[in-house]
Amino acid sequence: MNVDRAKIRSHGKPALGNMLLRLHMYRCTADAGACRAYYEELSGVDDEALAWREAVLVGKPPPLVFVQGNTFLDGQGGGVVLREYEESVEGVVRSWVERGV
Repeated sequence: MNVDRAKIRSHGKPALGNMLLRLHMYRCTADAGACRAYYEELSGVDDEALAWREAVLVGKPPPLVFVQGNTFLDGQGGGVVLREYEESVEGVVRSWVERGV
């Protein structure tokens, strides 16, 4: 897909304005049926777009997980103990549970 940035103001802005005006008119006249049909036509996803999505998701790296360790007072010696957790969703939850939040 190529986007000609020079045409954003001349073609893109008026097209977006017309779409928003049409949606606003449907809203003001309470024409829910026509608005739904129009919006579903705009937002429909075909098989080609689903194939593109799958191709993009194949190369997507896993999400970053930030797990913060907790410090606790040692009951025996009066020192401080650092407890670290695994970098996963379970580790994040365990960190929050042991923190007492």
